[in-house]
Amino acid sequence: MLLPVCAFAGLSPGDRAPDFELTDLAGENVSLADITRQGKPVVLSFFGTWCESCLKEMGDLAGMVKQYDIAVYLVGVDGDKDLLSKFVTKNSIPFPVLWDPKAKIMSRKYDLMRGAYLVVPKTYIISPDGNIEYSAESYDDARKAALTARLAALSGKKWEKPAEVAVYFTGSANGYLESCNCFKHPYGGFIKLLSFLKQQAGKYSSRILLDSGDFLPYGVTPAQAGPVFKAMTLAGYDAVAVGDQDLAYKGFISEAKRSKETFLASNIIFKDGIPGAADKTMVAGSLKVRIVSFADPETFSLYPEEFTSKLAFKDVKEVLKGGKNADYLILLSHAGLDENRRIATEFGQIDLIIAGHSQELLKKPVKAGNALIVQSGGNIQNLGRVVLRFDSKKKMLGYSHDVFPLTNDIPDFPQIAALLRDSKNIK
Repeated sequence: MLLPVCAFAGLSPGDRAPDFELTDLAGENVSLADITRQGKPVVLSFFGTWCESCLKEMGDLAGMVKQYDIAVYLVGVDGDKDLLSKFVTKNSIPFPVLWDPKAKIMSRKYDLMRGAYLVVPKTYIISPDGNIEYSAESYDDARKAALTARLAALSGKKWEKPAEVAVYFTGSANGYLESCNCFKHPYGGFIKLLSFLKQQAGKYSSRILLDSGDFLPYGVTPAQAGPVFKAMTLAGYDAVAVGDQDLAYKGFISEAKRSKETFLASNIIFKDGIPGAADKTMVAGSLKVRIVSFADPETFSLYPEEFTSKLAFKDVKEVLKGGKNADYLILLSHAGLDENRRIATEFGQIDLIIAGHSQELLKKPVKAGNALIVQSGGNIQNLGRVVLRFDSKKKMLGYSHDVFPLTNDIPDFPQIAALLRDSKNIK
């Protein structure tokens, strides 16, 4: 069935470049934020291996890179990755190549369809602040001249380098200090997490570390809980949501009072005492960030009445009472994905939801309302990261998202190894 051209929104100079995340030929995720963070104009060109004018454009772009301070990224739209890889090798393509099979991700975002046909080459210049500076379809001498003229006009422009804040996140740690190197839990644990965080320490001047709760296992004993609290302190979390498993531990409140972490229980009312703060506001770089938490009452439904009778819950509206009150609002949510979608759709002031409890791994963010929903899975097998990019007026320019498996090639963190030795001696 042929679709009318008017069904696809065109992009013109001055428009905002749509966010995207694709994989390169090595399988690594690359987002719009990644390619613009270099602080120079980016030529983004879509091509097919069958397209002769695409290959001509690539040859001309190789010369333009030498003449102008630009970056070039190509997006192959072939359905066959092997064919695409062979084309890149055969023609010695010198640029990063991303893959969007049959343009299923980018066709609507970047106006690649004309009826039932893909338009290639389709070329854009995107500024470091994420705006479209140039767009053209097909390629010939006239379009080469136009592309060159636009690059020449941009070459002397001073670009404001976007500021960045890296938000790292975990959830549903379930007390795993180390993996069992078995099928159930082949890698990860705090022993790998802390080493990886140390490796990341110099990459971003402004970073936040958050956890969405259930860092303790169900039915935890004091001998098991103590090392986990120490591991959390060593990691240096900026805020930790209180999960059902955490609150069910009888020693939680006394441990929480001794801990240096900020535990958030924004909507939980507990008769035995306040298990955490209502919210936390912090400044990362120049960005004012407010962090709140939400625990779905349903997550406590299987606990004995002796415990649940001590609990009462505020709804999300009450938690967010008073408005956003920051440049960026993060919700640490102990609820299922459907409930998180509902919350994001109903409360447009939320920018980011870091989910937990269900232990689901979201390899890509879920967009709902104005918010991104992210989740790193369970048992500290992965660490999630969202890098926020914004301008001097604190206007968000985009983001990148990654999930890092905490594999066994990451060295053990010495202090966690010592905790493990001590805890085993106690047993």
